[in-house]
Amino acid sequence: MRPGRWAFDTIGRWLALNIVAAVTIAAGMNAAFVAFAGVWAKPGIEDIGLIDQAVAVARVVDASPPGWRPRLAASASSSAFRTTWLPTAGGLPVPIASTTSHSVGRKIRALMERPTAQVIAYEPGDLDVHGRPETSWGLAINLSDGSWLLFVPPERAWGLNRNTRNVLTGVFEVVCGLLVAAWASRRLARPMERFAQQAQRFGVDVNAPPVHVTGPLEIRLAGQAFNDMQARVQRYVADRTTMLAAISHDLRAPLTRMRLRGEFIEDEEQQRKLFRDVDEMQAMVDASLSFFRDDSDPEPPTRFNLTELVDTVLDDFRDAGSDVAFHTAGSIAYVGRPLTLRRAIANLVDNAVKYGSRAAVTLSADSEYVEMLVDDEGPGIPVPQREDVFRPFFRLESSRNRQTGGAGLGLSAVRSAVRGHGGEIELETRKSGGLRVRVRLPLVSDMPLDASHGTHDRLG
Repeated sequence: MRPGRWAFDTIGRWLALNIVAAVTIAAGMNAAFVAFAGVWAKPGIEDIGLIDQAVAVARVVDASPPGWRPRLAASASSSAFRTTWLPTAGGLPVPIASTTSHSVGRKIRALMERPTAQVIAYEPGDLDVHGRPETSWGLAINLSDGSWLLFVPPERAWGLNRNTRNVLTGVFEVVCGLLVAAWASRRLARPMERFAQQAQRFGVDVNAPPVHVTGPLEIRLAGQAFNDMQARVQRYVADRTTMLAAISHDLRAPLTRMRLRGEFIEDEEQQRKLFRDVDEMQAMVDASLSFFRDDSDPEPPTRFNLTELVDTVLDDFRDAGSDVAFHTAGSIAYVGRPLTLRRAIANLVDNAVKYGSRAAVTLSADSEYVEMLVDDEGPGIPVPQREDVFRPFFRLESSRNRQTGGAGLGLSAVRSAVRGHGGEIELETRKSGGLRVRVRLPLVSDMPLDASHGTHDRLG
């Protein structure tokens, strides 16, 4: 998959499209406000010329003789406002109040060149209970001789003031930007999250399915490149596993011939040593074949009862006379490979019984993980060697000697099984002495269920 010269679904073009979408939506919201908000969407009173008209009338009336003022005020009335001259403040619909901080008052005083002039701009909410409906909105300007000029518009013909309109526009833009950014980031982040989860899955399970990634072109290209790499790694691992399994299988014939020829050795001591070496090599070959077989032919995952699976494993040890105990809070449904987990659990319990006299298994779960503890009363494992015991064919000489029959693949197979389920295994020292093996498995597995096995409980 190569990006075309004019590929549209790239991250850069996607981000540009989101910016255009945010601006377009904000403009649309502003247009809707203008179309449906009625008078509130009209320009502010500072922008429609009413103040300039009122100041012009006030300047003319203020400069005229007192006897002319009532007629001049009446003649100045228009469809925009009705003008009335009042010799005193007693005829005003509201008490005289200072409006020094009001933007309308500041503009009128500046236009009239009278910084101390009293100006009252009032709205319906500013009137007392005796206010007249026809004077719900008004503007009163104090003239130089103490008289007043009252301007009363028949209805509100102006919208929000400039500052309020700017704030509202800014809110529209911020809200639209946040909504589009949240949607766009989620749409970009979701494919990347899935990609990261599936890539992490491959880190613990080499047989994980290919990554299925949607989203922008760059993410799809990265997903395809990852799938190609994953396929090459899987082929390499499969070829290596097949080769090692074949070598281990082919070693059986020479070992059988060595045992037959050993029967002709007359020295019993040398014959015993030879048979001991042959038995040890045979055990290593058998363990290797089992280990490689699990890797080369993975079991399909299915849903099963993990609590019953553990209890069944422990029953086998009880039947053999081993001292094992099981503690659990109840039934736990799990999606995974039951046969693989059964062998891993049996391996852990066998080690606990063999090297620690007894085993105590505790199984619990929360909303995310299943945790299994396997405790024993043995000598434990030194901290510097706790990582080494997970290496194939590594044995602690102090406890896992040749007489025990261990090939050094047990814990390697256990870790492989646990990590194949997306989990992890840790070795700890118990406070009361002995070794504790802690296994944590994700409760919500992303393994695809095998349709041929259904979703019923299965113990294998």
